[in-house]
Amino acid sequence: MRKASVWALMAILAVAGSAYARGIVSNATGLVPAPSTTNNDDSCDISVAPAATLLLPYFEVNIDNPAGETTLFTITNVSQLPQIAHVTIWTDFSFPVLDFNIFLTGYDVQSINLFDVISRGKIAEPGTSSDSDVGRRSLENTDNPLLTLTNCNRLAVNIRQPLLGDLQTALTTGRTSSCNVAVGRVHPRTGAVGYVTVDLAESCNTSLPIDAGYFTTRVLYDNVLIGDYQQVNSTQNFAQGNPMVHIRAIPEGGPPAGNVTTFDRTFYSRYQAGGTADRRQPLPSTFAARWISGGSTGFATTFKIWREGLTGGGVGCAAAISTNGSIAITEFVRFDEEENPTTFTPEEVISPVPPGGVSLPETSRTAATDSIFPPNPDGAVAGWMYMNLDNAVTQTPVNVASQNWSSFRWQPMVVTRLTSTRHGSATAAARRLL
Repeated sequence: MRKASVWALMAILAVAGSAYARGIVSNATGLVPAPSTTNNDDSCDISVAPAATLLLPYFEVNIDNPAGETTLFTITNVSQLPQIAHVTIWTDFSFPVLDFNIFLTGYDVQSINLFDVISRGKIAEPGTSSDSDVGRRSLENTDNPLLTLTNCNRLAVNIRQPLLGDLQTALTTGRTSSCNVAVGRVHPRTGAVGYVTVDLAESCNTSLPIDAGYFTTRVLYDNVLIGDYQQVNSTQNFAQGNPMVHIRAIPEGGPPAGNVTTFDRTFYSRYQAGGTADRRQPLPSTFAARWISGGSTGFATTFKIWREGLTGGGVGCAAAISTNGSIAITEFVRFDEEENPTTFTPEEVISPVPPGGVSLPETSRTAATDSIFPPNPDGAVAGWMYMNLDNAVTQTPVNVASQNWSSFRWQPMVVTRLTSTRHGSATAAARRLL
């Protein structure tokens, strides 16, 4: 088993919401019927519990500076049986630019630094495969009857050119040598930006979620994966972490396409023309999150927001949709700590967003002081933000709110060393938490 070191996780700061907009019912697998049992957490509610799919909603990597911004994530198998995690890296136009497999022995932990992947072309340590040794409490690597181990003993270790070059340009400038259309936004300041999905799989395969048959032949439904991620910037003495979004399969277990869910739509419905073969929980549309801007602590909040983009309904270049760089939102409300609300509602909630409209890309990190959010007329230091991130696009087969995810990041506006006591003991303690 590969044992990779992960930089210090200072704190976990996350927010989650429940989806009520346009008919989503809390604690129910669909509009009708209501769940007949509470077995297997038969619910739309998202929690940090072992799951069949993990979502890293936003990553950022400075591919030119190993001491600059990077994102790391860790996948853990909580079962004694071996499992296969199929990793897909996406641009912010929903274009899959890379996929690879991670073989997990029983109770295994695998860590990935996206700087290594995107800048150095290094996926894993040599020898990470189904031939790996197992722990004392783990079952043998051949003991999971749902797995096909063909190719799992020769997993990719390095990304070769020209694929590595295409990966880098797709995530930084939205361009690849094989497409004559943009597959992502241009990120001149932040470097490589995108998101990651991790699916429990039945084999070490090269299929993508946009491929026909992926959800009927490739994915499995055991809720056995947990994960977390960290954004780290050594130059700024900064580290922050969150759990990945844990998306459970309901009902759980069985071979590919072995059961039918009662969900009206699922996390991956957009790649199945509204189908639900993946059986993954759908994500919510409304969120509440704290913000701090200034004050004696000097914190600045940024919101990391993932949106459910549109899909081109095809593979290759046709999978990239440029309008995913500007997806409409329904409403933001800023509250300060005196309960004073400030809001605006877009005149037209429509995609693509008209000039001057309020929008966000599919995945982004945006400061709480940005003009995308309602103003702060009284100059309040802190409060909370209500976000209705529904894109108002008609969903099929059931018209429900679009899926989203939001978390936040607190960072000192004037970076000092994390051990600084310049602003007093309370501030020093807060900085240590970060």
